[in-house]
Amino acid sequence: MHPVLVRLGPLALGAFKIGPLLLRWYGAMMALAILLAVPLSARMGEQFGIPRTLVVDSLAVPLMATLLAGARAGYVVSHFQEFAGDPLAAVRPPFAGLASHGAIAVGLAFLAVWSRRHRVPLWRVTDAITPAILVAIILVRWGNFMNGELYGDPTGLPWGVVFPGVPGGPRHPLQLYEMAGTAIILAWALAAAGRRPFDGFLFWSAMAASSTLRFLLDLLRGEDRTVLFLTWGQMAALVLIVGGAWFVWSRRGISP
Repeated sequence: MHPVLVRLGPLALGAFKIGPLLLRWYGAMMALAILLAVPLSARMGEQFGIPRTLVVDSLAVPLMATLLAGARAGYVVSHFQEFAGDPLAAVRPPFAGLASHGAIAVGLAFLAVWSRRHRVPLWRVTDAITPAILVAIILVRWGNFMNGELYGDPTGLPWGVVFPGVPGGPRHPLQLYEMAGTAIILAWALAAAGRRPFDGFLFWSAMAASSTLRFLLDLLRGEDRTVLFLTWGQMAALVLIVGGAWFVWSRRGISP
């Protein structure tokens, strides 16, 4: 794998030396996800009756910051043993390690406050940002793949990937599996956006589907299992699967 996308320098400026400056795949994919999220969410918001200016001017920046903070907090909580000897590493750049379940939990709390303040239905807002969330998952998983992380168990299948520095031979490229599965969910979400039966349908259906995909793929990550023979990702996925199924079931017959 090649985690570095662009390398500049080192640059010599007189007596000063700068660099080398590195642009990594993961960071580049995160930045691209943010750039795409704003116009996509604004467009979806307009489709659902949310003013474009409200999404762009009031929601985008604080939500992005909240999601990143939540993702970092989720990683720290689920990998607390990594920070036992150095707790300050949790807030020290470059903040290596993010967890999607933390982003979702903290993001929902922020959106609950924001939607109340701006008098916009919470679940309508979540529907508007759902495609952007799915696009972000796809892009970030490519960054994970290029970083050589979040791989699966050893496999003899012809598409197994040898990750540098990882023993055990070819591994399941779970990042690519999740990219493909999420692309299917994204296609469904875009197609279903115009005929959603109630607010929140798009978000919770997509989260349940994405979490089911994550739970199944993590069955191929035996080395990372912790509590009750499950990974942290699987435990968070179960919460979203049950929550999504309950939400959709309980809202039957309600119009948006």
